[in-house]
Amino acid sequence: MLKAAITSKAFLIEGGCNACGLQNTETLTIHFEDRRSALLDHVDVPSLVQVLAQKNGWRETAIPVGIGEEELVLQKGTAVVKPHYLGDQIIYQAGTERIQTKQRFEADEELFDQVNQILVQLFKTEPYEIKLAAE
Repeated sequence: MLKAAITSKAFLIEGGCNACGLQNTETLTIHFEDRRSALLDHVDVPSLVQVLAQKNGWRETAIPVGIGEEELVLQKGTAVVKPHYLGDQIIYQAGTERIQTKQRFEADEELFDQVNQILVQLFKTEPYEIKLAAE
């Protein structure tokens, strides 16, 4: 099983104008065994699936679906996985296989298990042992 650790770093930034003052912000980074890392938007299913799939050779691609319309998908060779967002749910579809799940989970283990199920079943990659680490 591949390993990854998620760290977060909180810091203050200036709001950008005289009236805004200082604001708290947080960056999330996922670190891999090969000493590479990537930024995460959130600790949720879409962000983790996106980063881990890209780590395994998948690329985000825009495919035309109509006149002047495009759909963002993850593609590796001829294989395509389409994410569909439905409020707080997300559906990943590869051919006739599909997984529908919540985007966020209360328990980290549930989240990581769901991400691994999607990676293994639809992206055909190895699962990850993901840990939250303090920085």
